[in-house]
Amino acid sequence: MSKTFRKYRFNTKAAATTKINALGQDDDGNPTHGHLVIELGNEITTPATYDDEGEELTAAVYSSKYLVDVLWDGSAESSWDNQLIWCAPFGMLAMGASDVQQEWLEACKTARPELFPAPSDDE
Repeated sequence: MSKTFRKYRFNTKAAATTKINALGQDDDGNPTHGHLVIELGNEITTPATYDDEGEELTAAVYSSKYLVDVLWDGSAESSWDNQLIWCAPFGMLAMGASDVQQEWLEACKTARPELFPAPSDDE
């Protein structure tokens, strides 16, 4: 069976937890589905800054928005579409085999072509 990778943003961690739990779990709270769900945590709105020695100068600022990555066992669940986000793939975590990553990249290019500008003549 094919796999599908997607990224999601929820308004709160509680909203994410509710959606994740709805995928199915047993009486002990263990998942009963074959999806790989990675909770990335609250979204950074302002990255931390560091000096030349790596000491933190200013702490990162986080929003209440909560990020989750899912490697779906099959197609992505359409009930999650309202939380689906597309972001520039560079430096971003993407799970799955190369064909899964390629599918996500092509879907991202279709949904957000502005994230993939054509190279300039200078590059």
